Amino acid sequence: MSERRVFCIIVTYCPDAEHLQRVLASIARQTPHIVLVDNTPNPHTAIDTPDVVQCIPLGENLGIAAAQNIGIRKALAQGAEVVWLSDQDTMYPATYLHDMLLAFQDCQSQGIRLGALAPAYFDTNKGAVQTLVRHAPLTQKFACTPGLHPVSHAIASGTLMPASALRTIGLMQENLFIDWVDLEWCWRASNQHGYQTICTGDVVVEHTMGDGSVQFLGKKVSIRSPLRHYYMVRNAVHIALHSRSATAPIRCEIFAKALAWTLIFPLIAPSQKRQHLRATLSGLWDGLRNRMGQKTLA
Repeated sequence: MSERRVFCIIVTYCPDAEHLQRVLASIARQTPHIVLVDNTPNPHTAIDTPDVVQCIPLGENLGIAAAQNIGIRKALAQGAEVVWLSDQDTMYPATYLHDMLLAFQDCQSQGIRLGALAPAYFDTNKGAVQTLVRHAPLTQKFACTPGLHPVSHAIASGTLMPASALRTIGLMQENLFIDWVDLEWCWRASNQHGYQTICTGDVVVEHTMGDGSVQFLGKKVSIRSPLRHYYMVRNAVHIALHSRSATAPIRCEIFAKALAWTLIFPLIAPSQKRQHLRATLSGLWDGLRNRMGQKTLA
């Protein structure tokens, strides 16, 4: 499969210009097809990008799901065979795409009905490679080792998706706005269409999860803003109660997590504890009422 048929879709939001240039350079060395969708509201300056980058400035924040869909539609219209999703934080090694395509071909040779192929992720906040997750039927976490591993889901950044799978499964659920978008897609791919999500332990990328981390019950837990905690709780409740993308055991599990997060996130937040509590309670309430889309916290 020619690397020229791989289109990278990168979504940005108020990016750090120097870091974004390094990310784009790491991508441009590997594919000549890059679509950058910028969610930055009313940007003061245009993003300086390599010549191969097609820029789509939205002028407002439509959410990561909508921005990904805009980029994916453009890539498919231009003949993409494989879509490579990325965010503005993920750095790619020089042989990333070559090695991922080798794993992609291994999946095909093994007869895997591939929905998404993900690398292993080194979380720069936690300083470790993320464990993998599968459901059988409840969550089982296991270490990422070399080779191909069927998983329940993967985060979007760094993932390769066949164009044929995207056309069958559909695109991202836009009313989620942000958070759980990639998980919902993977569960929908598996449970409604019979596609697998595979992680290859032979490729590792650096990715930053959250805005930092704190110790809680002997584990490092990623911390985000109150607004992000709102979306995490609301969208978990939505998927648990109002969606059929995930199996019943997963829906029960993530509903229980949402209830726990409503209190845990404010408890472990290093600051703005009241704001975090208002955000998570609002997320719980909106999720129960199925109030979706973009949210502005008072």
